[in-house]
Amino acid sequence: MEKGQEVAIRGDKELALYELETRFAMAIRQRQLLENYIRERLKPDKHFYTVGDEPGRKPSLTKEGAELICLPHDLKGHYEWLSGPETPPLDDTAYQITIRCKLETTSGKFEGEGVGSASSMITKKDGERVQRQRDPGLRHNATIKMACKSAYIAATLNSTAASEFFTQDLEDDQTG
Repeated sequence: MEKGQEVAIRGDKELALYELETRFAMAIRQRQLLENYIRERLKPDKHFYTVGDEPGRKPSLTKEGAELICLPHDLKGHYEWLSGPETPPLDDTAYQITIRCKLETTSGKFEGEGVGSASSMITKKDGERVQRQRDPGLRHNATIKMACKSAYIAATLNSTAASEFFTQDLEDDQTG
């Protein structure tokens, strides 16, 4: 190896370490900003909620909370239908709809994604399963909205590192 090549390699390593240190410093600062923003702007029972009083339980993020977190990140959701009927069954057959939400900046840069699904049925506290809505069209619309909401919250948690502070819903919480 020639003498000039050693210097170039060492220079590349130093540059790589500098870039890595810069990215770590940015990550630390971004986390601080996110934590302060959450503490100052997000309100309990509107932007997030907690069920139970066990210590260490993460609150669940609402769609309104996810929207506030995406706002300073300049993120917009784009939805993709993954599975489920596109038109509502006319009978009371249960079905599931699954949606992918991709978050991009307004300039089009991809930042992350999440998948969400919803059932046309709701399980009540006593375990009984009932239709989300009586009317098939309204039921289908509500199921689509719930799947989109779930996908959006998942994408927000994945894209912004907010999963340190929130969970998506009660099913994500291992203590419940």
